Amino acid sequence: MVPDTPHPARPPWHALDAGPRQHRDARSPVPAILVVLAGILLAVLLGLLVGARVGSLTIAGTLAVAGTWRAVAPGGPAGLAIRSRGFDVFLCWSAATVVAVLALTAPGV
Repeated sequence: MVPDTPHPARPPWHALDAGPRQHRDARSPVPAILVVLAGILLAVLLGLLVGARVGSLTIAGTLAVAGTWRAVAPGGPAGLAIRSRGFDVFLCWSAATVVAVLALTAPGV
């Protein structure tokens, strides 16, 4: 008969697999995905119907809305909360600024 031996310690990245299930935040990423998808579809429609500049500015607006949502939402909306809050907001707002500047200064757009 083999004596009971304890299981080897699991690495920290397996913490979710070990032990009883703990309550995890079950927020759905669907609202964030729908907002961003609606912004992209609106940008494509405006780009085709009105002009590339308006479509590009709509993309910039969508990025700015995503960054603002990430900045003010407690815990960050699932689907937009990828890294730290500050980095996510900086990334969205700086991308919105770059796209807007390019849309407004690009010749022939």
